[in-house]
Amino acid sequence: MRIRRQKRCYIALLLTALFVGLIYVSGYTPVLYGMDPSVQRPKIRFEDVVDRIDPRKPRIMVTWYGRMGNHMFQYSTLIGVAKRNNMTPIIPPNIDLLDVFDLPTPQGSNTLLRNPISYPDKRPGEYDNKTEHLVPHRDAFIKGYHQSWKYYLNVRDELLDKHFVFHKPIQRKASDYIQGVRDSLNKHDSVLISIHVRRGDFVRQRIKGFTAAPIPYYYKAMNYFRRKYKNVLFIICTNDIFWAMDNLDQGPDIHYSTNTDGAVDLAILANSDHVVITSGSFSWWAGYLIRGEVIYYHGFPEPNTIIGNTTVREDYYPPNWIPM
Repeated sequence: MRIRRQKRCYIALLLTALFVGLIYVSGYTPVLYGMDPSVQRPKIRFEDVVDRIDPRKPRIMVTWYGRMGNHMFQYSTLIGVAKRNNMTPIIPPNIDLLDVFDLPTPQGSNTLLRNPISYPDKRPGEYDNKTEHLVPHRDAFIKGYHQSWKYYLNVRDELLDKHFVFHKPIQRKASDYIQGVRDSLNKHDSVLISIHVRRGDFVRQRIKGFTAAPIPYYYKAMNYFRRKYKNVLFIICTNDIFWAMDNLDQGPDIHYSTNTDGAVDLAILANSDHVVITSGSFSWWAGYLIRGEVIYYHGFPEPNTIIGNTTVREDYYPPNWIPM
């Protein structure tokens, strides 16, 4: 019996070491968020990855920090910088974005990089133009958060049309949800405006620069669209449904989403005509994924804080977005 227990312990340790090793070679820190369990990732063979990589072109990868919104910043920077420098982008096969989007980028570990040069970012929310001209004919490893639309201004349409395409089950759930709301409120021809209300951890971390948008901000944004369009429908997505329902409108043109899947929430926001965003990377991407108007809370990040001192507003917010 003792030998059997020792053997089981040895196998468990071996499997744990193998898992940690896979994470290490991929350069990825796994973070879980609500995903649709019906989405199945295809299995990737090493031979298929190598076949998709042009041996004449240098390769590029990025580090992965945070959750879905941060990963979208890092992925987009990877695609934009790769395009500017005529490089082949590679992503790890275990990145969580693969559970959400049909990403066409080749997958593999950082062992595919050949003596890469590392390029750390200056500050998380500041554009670094050195990424426009990397050392020619050398593989690269981009490190940092890279929270600026300028890194991928050159590939915006490509990102929206070819990369950030939701998996069909996620898109179907979002579309069905929106249609159900339209049917229940008899708002079939209305202009759809989604509102993302971020609270939770932001309320508790103001000292770092996270700021939850105040109540008047939401009313001002909603009134902006009510004046502009005769027939509107608001869908509010939030991580604090009780606060939102207690403090915001309960009118006939407002619906509160009770969905708890982050990917489906993002798809609902992205399938709107226009969007009102608050603070944080998830909300930022809800704005970037639509081609309509985006209203953002001008109080984020708070000045003279950790985030405020590492963010350049002109680099973080696209110039066509509307501050309120």
